[in-house]
Amino acid sequence: MRPLIGITSTKISHDTPYYGAYVADGYFTGIAKAGGIPLILPLVEEEEIWRESIERVDGVIFTGGLDIHPQLYGEGLHPKIGELYPFRDRLELAAARYAMDLDKPVIGICRGCQILNVAQGGSLYQDINSQKEGCYQHVQTAPREEGTHYVELESDSRLYEIFGRTRLFTNSFHHQAVKELAPGFRKVAAAKDGIIEGFQSETHTFVLGIQFHPEMMWQKDPDMFRLALYFCALCKSGKVGSY
Repeated sequence: MRPLIGITSTKISHDTPYYGAYVADGYFTGIAKAGGIPLILPLVEEEEIWRESIERVDGVIFTGGLDIHPQLYGEGLHPKIGELYPFRDRLELAAARYAMDLDKPVIGICRGCQILNVAQGGSLYQDINSQKEGCYQHVQTAPREEGTHYVELESDSRLYEIFGRTRLFTNSFHHQAVKELAPGFRKVAAAKDGIIEGFQSETHTFVLGIQFHPEMMWQKDPDMFRLALYFCALCKSGKVGSY
């Protein structure tokens, strides 16, 4: 049977005051193409609903979106903080902790990567260009499916196992990033300016944080699509890869 992959969403307004669940199409079209069944997880307050949803799926992808409120990692608001959505923050942090407690296979992409880090006790740069010297421009002006900078991968990592190389040319759409990595996570990818672009858990079967956006690239880039193929195969088999 095809693995069931839960994909987190956010709320958007199409015609005020009416709201709907939204997730960028790259996530679910990629998972479907890779052999999985994408299940969009809406933001619902009922704890029993999102808990049971996570229990039923074979893996979870935490998706991109708005900034994470710095109060959640013990900081005040930086002058260059972006738009916030505390309701989503609270629900996703609880869901991320629950998914990791159940040892579900988990991937966090961009904001999702940051959510995983904060959920386990890490912190973020609220605005990398004003808080870290010498940073690249990480909000690219090139089309979303194009790479703009290189990311170096550790050879003893999940990312190396997936992509089969120590260097990736990736896209970039973020002004926040991991600052202090949470206990139990290991940095496995970084840009040359020092920004963490990937981490993995050393205490879970499969938890992977990725700062770039492979789901925007994998329809046109076969190398990036390896992530979707790998994750669906892992969720289907339940086996741990070797690295």
